[in-house]
Amino acid sequence: MYLMNWKDKIDNVVKEHLDLQIRKTYDQEEAFNKAGNKANAQLWIAIANLSREIFELNLKLKYLERQLKNKEIKKIKNLKKY
Repeated sequence: MYLMNWKDKIDNVVKEHLDLQIRKTYDQEEAFNKAGNKANAQLWIAIANLSREIFELNLKLKYLERQLKNKEIKKIKNLKKY
């Protein structure tokens, strides 16, 4: 009986993200190869990578929000002059 690879059943858009996360975990291959359960270690590394990405995006978002807020404050101050 032929077993199809489970990844072949994933939507292509999602599969691109999955493949990217799998590739990124291999940056830490030495670490997960020393784990008792390599698959679990690789999953935790993927979770940590995603967490780092979310953290970095939040930093960027907060920076952009501050810039917009400062721009609005300047705009309001300029309107009050008139």
